[in-house]
Amino acid sequence: MSKALNPQRRMVGDRAVVNRDWIREFTGASVGSAARWYAVRLDEQPEEHRHPEKERIDGTDFYDEEQLRDFYTWFTANKASKVLKASPELHELDPAVVVSINKAAELMGFSGPSVIRKYLTSNPGYFPDSVGQVEGPTGRMIPGFLAGDLQDFDRKRTGDKLGKAGRRPGPQPAAPVGRPSALEEALAAELSARADGGEALTATQLAQQYATERIDRDGYHPGLAAQLSLQFGGPQRSWEYAVRSALAHHPTAAAPPRSLAHQRVEIALAALRERGDIRGLAASLAREHGGSPDVWSRAVKAARPLLTEPAT
Repeated sequence: MSKALNPQRRMVGDRAVVNRDWIREFTGASVGSAARWYAVRLDEQPEEHRHPEKERIDGTDFYDEEQLRDFYTWFTANKASKVLKASPELHELDPAVVVSINKAAELMGFSGPSVIRKYLTSNPGYFPDSVGQVEGPTGRMIPGFLAGDLQDFDRKRTGDKLGKAGRRPGPQPAAPVGRPSALEEALAAELSARADGGEALTATQLAQQYATERIDRDGYHPGLAAQLSLQFGGPQRSWEYAVRSALAHHPTAAAPPRSLAHQRVEIALAALRERGDIRGLAASLAREHGGSPDVWSRAVKAARPLLTEPAT
């Protein structure tokens, strides 16, 4: 079983200080998220809203409560500002109004109705279900969605009335046994928040969902995985997997570029075909293209078996 929280609050002069368990109970954050907030305070948080420094009292770390509350207010607002925003028109609609899938996509800020169709087929329970058919722009009947359902979805998506971890402040259910991955820690609340509308996705599925939504909105670019890692947390290599998976099911997205290692092998292969397997080839390629001779030596070694293949 996971260890029960032991929240503590003390007075140091006229200041209140709280321990890490108090912070977790207040915010609903996992142990990994709470630890990360402190670890990245100097690199990722503005000085005026930074997570407080720890103070050692009777062998336990404590943090200034007022500063912590200020940090958390900034943190939740900053998170909400990075989420894809819906049109203000959405929340002006009567919740009982039914809109077409085309209008729903427009209101949600999606690139088109195909985004909603993919949500419904790939991740049942994530996006609201259709409530029937309405007439489309060409007269054909297309799915319709209740404005109230879209409004509820958008509130959950933007974190309205929810903490950073996607859970309301206060005691949380006991965590499952076992240590989650860094990506699961970073996205834990999103999973629990979306579980209210259906079966929760795994961290990997949710990461792919975020990658798909970003590609639909902005298109693919080489730095996408790094951006997602910075925004949502988790290792960049996990986001690279999520982006590749999203691209594999996204027919209009550009294919990701080949790795630098692959490019070096191609350059080495071309040099072998042009110059032959001469002594000092790796050093020559290092001078021409940059990088260490050792890196190019590995590229030449990997290219040699490909010499028998026809040039493309």
